[in-house]
Amino acid sequence: MADYYQVLGVPRGADEKEIKSAYRKLARKYHPDVNPGDKSAESRFKEASEAYEVLSDPEKKALYDQYGSNWEAVRNNPGTADFGGGDYGGMGGFGSIFEQFFGGGNGGGFRMQDFEAGQPRDIEREVEVKLEDIDSGTARTLTYQTMDAQRTRGDIATVPTTKKVEVKIPPGIPDGKKLRVPSKGHAGVNGRAGDLYVVIRWAKHDRFKMVGEHLETDVPVSFTVAALGGEIKVPTLRGVVSMKIPAGTQSGQAFRLSGQGISRMSGGRTDLMARIKITVPKTLSERERTLITELQSLEVTK
Repeated sequence: MADYYQVLGVPRGADEKEIKSAYRKLARKYHPDVNPGDKSAESRFKEASEAYEVLSDPEKKALYDQYGSNWEAVRNNPGTADFGGGDYGGMGGFGSIFEQFFGGGNGGGFRMQDFEAGQPRDIEREVEVKLEDIDSGTARTLTYQTMDAQRTRGDIATVPTTKKVEVKIPPGIPDGKKLRVPSKGHAGVNGRAGDLYVVIRWAKHDRFKMVGEHLETDVPVSFTVAALGGEIKVPTLRGVVSMKIPAGTQSGQAFRLSGQGISRMSGGRTDLMARIKITVPKTLSERERTLITELQSLEVTK
């Protein structure tokens, strides 16, 4: 098994951001939809996806760092992790303990690779979704690789399989929530497959941000409207709405628009906080300059 860090091209001390960035570059380059019929690209995509699945999960990453290619066997059978010791890349004490229970060695019987390859296993993938699609609900088609187990001449081998699944994403699904797609994970020798877990990640937005459960956006307002009060236009995820602000509105002041935020999975919508950002014109006409100068002189005499 290739070293997952080498597959992604990151050092062992890489953080979550570095790992995610490296995987995205490789996924864009080697995705089967971008390289139709290219078996080499398909293999690289499969390797990168498998590496990211492990290194992006703190629990799996910790096990992989400690036990190498046998991390999953240790996770599925935690009691056995206390036997033996050291790096399990070459089996070490871990392999000998299993042989005691199941037989093995040169005489046949249980082999560690059979245990790892023969089991149905879950698989996890992340999907980044725009806030507009989180608000309305959407669907995504995922193309991904699984390692399905097959028995050939008494041996168990894993065969890369490309799968395509449409996942329905309900409105208001929380950031980080997992959607379970049954029987779409790695298949075992018994023909049963683990599940696919799709982790929903909210994409960053250039206009909106989440503050608690509510949505917030900056709204540019001219200093004359802020001073005198009036109607302004406020963007939402579904279009633009109008609202009135009072005279003397200050920069940074926030106004709540009830029910204009983002959909809740349980129904309804959160609120939208419109934060005022007073704008000042970069250039002035002679008339504007005269009026502002007069206003300034009045303020000085107060």
